Amino acid sequence: MESDGPVFDLSLLSFDEFVSLFFDHDLVVEEFWYQDPAFINSSSMFDDDRGMSSPAVVIEHMSRLFTNFAASVSAFSLPQVNAGIWAMFGPTPFVLHEHLWLPSAPLSVRLSCIGSMYFVYSEYVAKSQVHEMENCFYMWWDLVASGFWNYLDFTEKVPEGDVARLNPERRALLDSMFNTLSKILLLPDERVQGCALHGLGHLHHPGVRSLVQKFLDAGRAKMSSEELRWVEQCRDGTVM
Repeated sequence: MESDGPVFDLSLLSFDEFVSLFFDHDLVVEEFWYQDPAFINSSSMFDDDRGMSSPAVVIEHMSRLFTNFAASVSAFSLPQVNAGIWAMFGPTPFVLHEHLWLPSAPLSVRLSCIGSMYFVYSEYVAKSQVHEMENCFYMWWDLVASGFWNYLDFTEKVPEGDVARLNPERRALLDSMFNTLSKILLLPDERVQGCALHGLGHLHHPGVRSLVQKFLDAGRAKMSSEELRWVEQCRDGTVM
């Protein structure tokens, strides 16, 4: 499908320009800045390069941002950070997690980016003094994991959760998400653990059930009946 409008090439930005684009906005004036047509990539969804001259550069920018997340976003408010993450991973216009599934970028670069997401939770969310964090961190892995399966369904007709049909590269990506979420779940912070459980509930990895059951067994005595039901939904892959 041909593009019917301008394509915004993120791979031409320096790292500092990349960070500024997503986070440096006055939300009173620019609350929905990322819906400006000038920023919308209008090429067809799941196009091989998403209109980028170098998807690997975008992935490397993400890896650097996530690895040094606390320092990189230190000049921005929590609402600005929330808006920036939603612009990155939300349904429009950038959908940056799609770059992680593109074979045109080296697998090692994509796996490294997935692993770097751990530091967002270990160095930023877990150390935040805010009791209830913005919802981008809770929805982060829902968007990424669901995006993985949506991409496979669209491009290869592999339905959600059909792990047996994944080729080695796709399985490596799924395993990397599972391993990263497993590490996040071990962090001693209830907010972070909730984010990890929610992500695991959308991942449909064969290791999820035993991992979440172990978490459930260890913390059952401290959970309310409602909390127990929610963790069971994460274990069973039925969480919303």
